[in-house]
Order: sequence, then C-alpha cells, then structure tokens
Amino acid sequence: LNMQSPFPLLWGFVFLSMASKDKEKGKRVDDGYHEPEFIQIVLSDPQREGEYTTYKVTTNTTFPEYANKEFSVRRRYKEFVGLREHLKQRLAEKPKAIKFGELPPLPGNTLTSLFGQGRFEPEFIEARRKGLEVFINAVANHNFFRFVPALHRFLQDKDETAFAEGVMSP
Repeated sequence: LNMQSPFPLLWGFVFLSMASKDKEKGKRVDDGYHEPEFIQIVLSDPQREGEYTTYKVTTNTTFPEYANKEFSVRRRYKEFVGLREHLKQRLAEKPKAIKFGELPPLPGNTLTSLFGQGRFEPEFIEARRKGLEVFINAVANHNFFRFVPALHRFLQDKDETAFAEGVMSP
C-alpha cells in the first residue's frame, strides 16, 4: 500500500470497503482474525440403484462460492466422468491454468466391473468410493477448478440429469 499516493482518502475508502465486505460475508472474527477457507468432501453410503451404484457426496466448506456451509447430493460414477470431461474442456480453453496442477484422474474400471457383476462387489465399491473422494477433493481444492460453476452445481444441485447426460453449461 503506497501511502504517498495523491489519493490517501481513496485508499482509506478502499480499505474500509474491503473490511465491511469481509464482515458481510461472516469471514471476519474478533480481533481481525479471518476464518480460513476450506472445503472437504466425503463420499459415503453407497447404494445400488438398478444397474449402477450411487454415493452420498457431503460437502463442508467456507468457500464463498457456495450458498451453504454443508450440503449433500447423490452421484453415480458416470456423473463424475461427465464432470471430469467438462473440467478437461475448461482447462483446454485456459491452458495457462495448468500452472495450478493437472486434472486428477478418476479411479478406473476392472474387467469384472466392465463385464459382469464385479461392479457390485463390496471391495470394488469401496475402492471406487475412495478414488472418487480423492478425485473430487483434489478438484474442489484446485486453484482453477474450484471456481468452475459446473463444479458448484455438481456438488449442490440435486438434479442429476445434466451430469449423467454430460450436458453442462460453463
């Protein structure tokens, strides 16, 4: 902050405006301490729904991009694939964003999960749950992907069809 500026009153106004915005958002705590921003996502409660498994995706966050601090939706693997494809397209549009890190991979399939009932075995479901949890936390904490509106909708919007069908707007 250059206090030699010919506009000292303007700098004071900007500072006070920023401080009042922090208070409005509820981020400022007593003595000037700011609550740190965080996001943590847990996948739990796998449920078989016909020919696929869904997972409860519970988000706990202080990120200002989200309307609530805690919320849950149910998602299936295909929806994670649709989200990843969308994020991959967004990264291709902004190649400089790669400086924040690569797009993490999704957990893969096995022969028995592709051709048979292997995808309903408890060991496979748990391994996939863990892999999806690692993926979604890496994406949500990524300095580029965390601001993509499709991620916000994926985590908050209970209407799954857009993600399952891969028709997401930016």
